[in-house]
Order: sequence, then C-alpha cells, then structure tokens
Amino acid sequence: MSDIEQQLGDIARIGTVASVDHAARTCTVETGDIVTGPLPWMAMRAGRMSIWSPPSVGEQVLLICPEGDTEAGIILPGLYSDDNPPPSSSPDEVRIAFDDDAFLAYDMAAHALTAKLPSGGTIDVEADGGVSIKGDVTVDGTIRATGLIKSDDDVWAENISLKHHGHGAPISWPE
Repeated sequence: MSDIEQQLGDIARIGTVASVDHAARTCTVETGDIVTGPLPWMAMRAGRMSIWSPPSVGEQVLLICPEGDTEAGIILPGLYSDDNPPPSSSPDEVRIAFDDDAFLAYDMAAHALTAKLPSGGTIDVEADGGVSIKGDVTVDGTIRATGLIKSDDDVWAENISLKHHGHGAPISWPE
C-alpha cells in the first residue's frame, strides 16, 4: 500500500469513546491499537441554539483525522452499535431516549407527543408569562394550587355542580 493510500485510510476511522472530560469538552477514542489524546467532539448545534449532548464511554464514533493525524482529530459521535442500538426503528417517530428509561417521542403518523419519566421523576415548567393548554386535560393524581383557581363554566365534584349548588348569592371573580 502506498503512503497516499495509507494516509487516505487513516483520515476517517471508526472507534469507541474511552474517556470523557465534560469540563474540557474532549474525549479519548480507542481505534484499533491506538488510544488518542483528548480530542473535541462535534456538537449537534453550537450557535444561537445550543444542544449539550456529550458522548459517553463505550459509544461508537467516527474519528476524522486531517492528513491522517489522529492527534488532530475531531470526533463525530452517534454511531449506533450492538451495545448502543437506536431507540426506535419507526420512520414516523423522533425519539430521544435516556439511560434511566425516560424518553421524549413524537409520532408524526399518530400526531402524538409523549414524555415519560421513570418512577419518582419530576417535571418543572417555569413560565411567568403563563401556560396555556388547548384541549381536554386528564389528571390521574392530586392537583394542588397555591393560587386562585377560576372556571368560566362549572366545576364538578362527583355529582355536585359548584355553579348550580346554591348556598347564597353568586360572587364575582376577584381581580
């Protein structure tokens, strides 16, 4: 094999993440009998919108090595493998799966967005401008409110209507 062929063959290598330094945003890659020094990985986005999704140890990656120099390489994470299979095989679904079995999914065919957390998981939403939901809402659990609860129609508890269950004159909404 000529030097040119050898160099071309070394430009792109498949490897496995050996270690990750999150603070430095670098990782080392094992490819063949070589373990690289710390190299940067490519982010999904790093501009006006930024996504933090670091590679993990054992993840299969593509190592791009300018002029075949592994020490000047850039890591392209995200190659599926037997150890790290894709979270879905549906052409209609976009899914983000997490190691603790949580996931976010959107099924374009069913028009369904799903977020699932493992037992004990929590969701926090902060929007001091308000949250608006259009559509029926089903809650399987207790609802707690620290502020006023208003209804433009009626509120029912079992078979009792708050609107039509009289105990005196109607009251007006507090502002």
